[in-house]
Amino acid sequence: MLYIRSANIMKRIIYLALLFSLIFSLSSCTCRELADMTSGLGDGYAYITWDGRTYVPYGALNEYGKRGKQIGIVDGDGENRVYELKGYSAEEWIVNCLPHDPGMLLREIGVTDIPEGWESEYEWN
Repeated sequence: MLYIRSANIMKRIIYLALLFSLIFSLSSCTCRELADMTSGLGDGYAYITWDGRTYVPYGALNEYGKRGKQIGIVDGDGENRVYELKGYSAEEWIVNCLPHDPGMLLREIGVTDIPEGWESEYEWN
């Protein structure tokens, strides 16, 4: 009788261990690694570089766009986050923001096709 109880307990322990292993492996698969982007200073502005592309400030995020999912952090600082701009390619437009900040819209420096109605806060854009 004691042997049967200890065998059942061992089966339950093994079952729970396998269940927790499965849950852990499935949850770790859904985590997306964030890109580590870097910042720099231009002529009177800060820019972000990522994957060989340079992003320069375009203006504060306002009614013409909203930030999408987070895709990176700047200079290893988890508080300095970079997001996709919903409806636009991250190769052309990104949103950079700190906590409690709506965000700054940045365009890849080579982007010349600006959506109709958008205006930059910077003359050099």
